[in-house]
Amino acid sequence: MRIRTLLAGVTMGAALLAGGITAPAQAVSEAATTAAAAPSAVPDRTSAPAAGWTEALSAGAPVRSCPAASCSVLWRTSGAGQDLYWYNWEINSAGNRWYELDSPSWGWIYCGNVTAPC
Repeated sequence: MRIRTLLAGVTMGAALLAGGITAPAQAVSEAATTAAAAPSAVPDRTSAPAAGWTEALSAGAPVRSCPAASCSVLWRTSGAGQDLYWYNWEINSAGNRWYELDSPSWGWIYCGNVTAPC
């Protein structure tokens, strides 16, 4: 009788242990699925983190407050070859690529105004 009770306890313990291991894996799977689905929530804008140096193609290229031609101008490039550091790019709803600058000052510049690819 004792062996039967012991065997039943071991079987139940194994079932509980297996259930405890399975539940967190399912929770992670749901979270990963939710996170993966989030970027497609905004289909007309695409953003890809990156970083790199580029150069201005000419003096006076506008650096704007957001990635669109309708946004206000924050500052303008000083000349052709001016070093600009970007850390992100985005394709806006019009299908144009813009680079988010960090140096010499923050703002967005249209890809046609820099040596980085469009």
